[in-house]
Amino acid sequence: PIDLVVVNLYPFQETIQKSGVTLEEAIENIDIGGPSMLRSAAKNYAAVTVVVDTADYDTVLTELEEHGATTFETRQRLAAKVFRHTAAYDALIAEYLTNITGETFPEKVTLTYNRKQVLRYGEN
Repeated sequence: PIDLVVVNLYPFQETIQKSGVTLEEAIENIDIGGPSMLRSAAKNYAAVTVVVDTADYDTVLTELEEHGATTFETRQRLAAKVFRHTAAYDALIAEYLTNITGETFPEKVTLTYNRKQVLRYGEN
């Protein structure tokens, strides 16, 4: 059985930020298999560790070295991160393609935000 899945998605955001990028280049950098693999692994987080962020490599490696497996809490946290990551990835693609079509008011708009810093208690 597969108990560890690590996937780095195609660099769609980096691609569309390049000056002069063509639609064909952008389309070529839409990952299809990666998100499917990530989502199916994350759905099964009770038995599968799924990693989408290089910042989590050390945590996963430490748990594997010390305990031979990752904890349920780690698997659950990483699964949630996968769904956030793939949702943001899909939202970016949808926004890019919507902008190309010139559609002003699509029936659905998905906004995503990146945290810039962790606030201390009372600074919210």
